[in-house]
Amino acid sequence: MRKIIMLVATALVAVTLTGAPASAKGTPDKYVPKAGPAFNNPYGSKSAVRRLISQVNRTVDSVPRGGKIRISAWNVRSAAITNSLIRAHRRNVSVQVVMDRANWNPNNPNVDAARLKAALRVGNKDRAKEKKSFLRRCIGSCRGKHGIPHSKFFLFNKVKTKKGKKVKTVRWVTMYGSYNATELGATIQWNDLFTMKNDEARYDQFLSVFDEMVKDKPIKNAYTGYYDDGAVATAFYPYVGKNAGNDPIMDVLNQVTCKGATTNKNGTTRIRIAQTAMYGDRGLALARKIAQLQRSGCNIRLVYAMFGGEVLRILRAAKVPLTHLAYDNNEDGLYDRYVHMKSMAISGYYGGNPGARMVWNGSANWTSVALASDEVVGVVNKKWVTNKYMQWIDYMFTHRPAAWGPEHPGNNVAAPTGRFAVGAMDTYEARAAAQDQYDAQVEARARKRGVDPYALIKEEN
Repeated sequence: MRKIIMLVATALVAVTLTGAPASAKGTPDKYVPKAGPAFNNPYGSKSAVRRLISQVNRTVDSVPRGGKIRISAWNVRSAAITNSLIRAHRRNVSVQVVMDRANWNPNNPNVDAARLKAALRVGNKDRAKEKKSFLRRCIGSCRGKHGIPHSKFFLFNKVKTKKGKKVKTVRWVTMYGSYNATELGATIQWNDLFTMKNDEARYDQFLSVFDEMVKDKPIKNAYTGYYDDGAVATAFYPYVGKNAGNDPIMDVLNQVTCKGATTNKNGTTRIRIAQTAMYGDRGLALARKIAQLQRSGCNIRLVYAMFGGEVLRILRAAKVPLTHLAYDNNEDGLYDRYVHMKSMAISGYYGGNPGARMVWNGSANWTSVALASDEVVGVVNKKWVTNKYMQWIDYMFTHRPAAWGPEHPGNNVAAPTGRFAVGAMDTYEARAAAQDQYDAQVEARARKRGVDPYALIKEEN
């Protein structure tokens, strides 16, 4: 299976063999990303495809001499990001990166990570300890005994931006979400990044966790609990220790009331979910709760990539509106276009508040593995942010790429017009049957080749 991923990766990173980037005395860019959420679309315009990778690269290129960059990523496999980080290191920026060893080892070569690690060593011995650069790999979860290093965040202690003729310094820029430092994160996945600026306390929370990850040693009370300023709350898994309780997502869903909301004219609570993976015992429990909320009258839309068969059976029995946003683009038996987000937005009655608008985002899938892994999770209690996430998930739900054709209909409740038009299906059952037929075709191709149709999703999750 590694060979399959290596072939994909090799094609994407061939540009890395052209040589290392030149050094730069000043910042090559003057850019600071907008606060709040950003999303990419692998089937959009070039700017839409590369929105997140461009955001990361331009921010890296705007960190001045003496600045600090800290990155936690499941995988680093991008020539563009590697080049920008090497440029930063060469202008005396401290660049430190933590990733998963499974994504770079003798059985899984990684040209970009290897090149980055080698470049960050150059000139490092002459730097003070706190200013050194490095790339390190965790074996399993960095802060836990099990799981994987799956958190995705980017920290910048200062960034130079230009307003007219004036150059301004913006401090404590923190980004987190579902986007890894990879080309695949732009070209085959739907992802999100949430940005905060000038928030030193938040930056320090992330930095403290990063410093623990670097040590690659289990922590007894790994779950941090939430740092909450009233508008944004962020926390880190592994979900173990004195601060951990019941399933954190189940605790959220248990506080939802489907009727009596004041955020919508009909009084119905709306729930929008974009989730890569939900399976196993945890997935089953969450599926049952979502099905219960659907039957109680909540307005739910769910976009997914890799759900267990029994999870789907439970959701379909309750007629939860679903779109399987996963596609075998080159018909080789592997799903290679898919939603990679791990987000949920609620507008309605939550926690006793009939006018709640909240978003849960970050890097955590709804699986047991996520609870044992390094993950970053956020809760954003802002109306405009909630609206952004709900609108984007609605867009993904109804706007499957037209290139996928009518034989892959998903379970959309409407047929949009324009570039992403989809053939309408009369009933929920008809849409589900059509989706099953398409998935069976992918699985047949996978069996013929002796591969897992979800291998790429699992490897690049």
